[in-house]
Formats: sequence, structure tokens, C-alpha cells
Amino acid sequence: MMDARTEKGRRSWVHHVPHILTQGRCVWVNPAEKPAAEPDEDEEEEEEPEREEGPAIFTPLSEDAEIDRLPPWSSRLSSALVPRFAVAYVRSNLWPGAHAYARGRKFENVYIGWGVKSDAAFSPALPPDPQREFPGGPEVTEEADPTPQEERALRAAAEDEDED
Repeated sequence: MMDARTEKGRRSWVHHVPHILTQGRCVWVNPAEKPAAEPDEDEEEEEEPEREEGPAIFTPLSEDAEIDRLPPWSSRLSSALVPRFAVAYVRSNLWPGAHAYARGRKFENVYIGWGVKSDAAFSPALPPDPQREFPGGPEVTEEADPTPQEERALRAAAEDEDED
């Protein structure tokens, strides 16, 4: 249950950048709209898709939609021991990994996650089992490096073959 301080703190946090639409953009672009230079009179009139609008800038976080009866954001202080030096932060319950923190008039946003919305049904695939060690044998066994005398003998033998 939220106390009054937490609820008041969440009301003072606002969205300060445009909302990202389902197109992956902040500004809606009509995909059915054709450039004016290329009119196609042969094609039938396509149905106009519904324009998508995101919430206005400076909308409080408290107005975001709930997620399965959970608040969309969780707000906390970094330390209860010394509140004077604590940093306030909010964490998104819809996008795990999205955090915003503030101290005084300075703030920052950070996202550390997989880019996947919170969903109880989602479970990432397990990684494959590690590969077994490469089998050894005489064809893959390492050999000792030749001594400088053996190298000179090999080079001399190779030069003699080139001359012949």
C-alpha cells in the first residue's frame, strides 16, 4: 500500500519527452499517404488508418494506466538512513529496466534491459548447452617448436631444393 509521501512523490514526476508510438516514432506518420508527385489513379481508395496520439508532455506519472492492478511506476528513496542525501528514483513496472532518478533539480533517465515489456507469460529461451572439449588425437596434438639449429637445417634443405 502506498503512503501519502510516496503518492505525492509520484504525482510530481512527469513525462518530459514525447511518447513513443506503436510505429516506433514520436510523430505519427500515415503509412497510406502517397507522395504528391506519384498519384496512382488506378488503385482503389485505401482505408485511412486511425491516427495514434500519445499522452501530452508533462503528463504526471500517476495518470499512466495500471498494469494488472499494479501502479505503472514504483517510487523510492535510495536511502532511508540519511534522507537529506538520498536520491529519489522511480522504476517502470511496464518496462523493467527503465529508471529515472533525481536529486534537487538534477535528474537523469537510464534504461538497462532487454527492450521487452513486462509480461508474466514471457520467458526467454535458455541458452544452448556448452560445447564439449575438442577431442584430442595424434592429428591435433601440439608439437614442440624446432630448435634454431633444426630451423637452419630446414631452411638450408629448402634452399637446396629450390636451386635444383
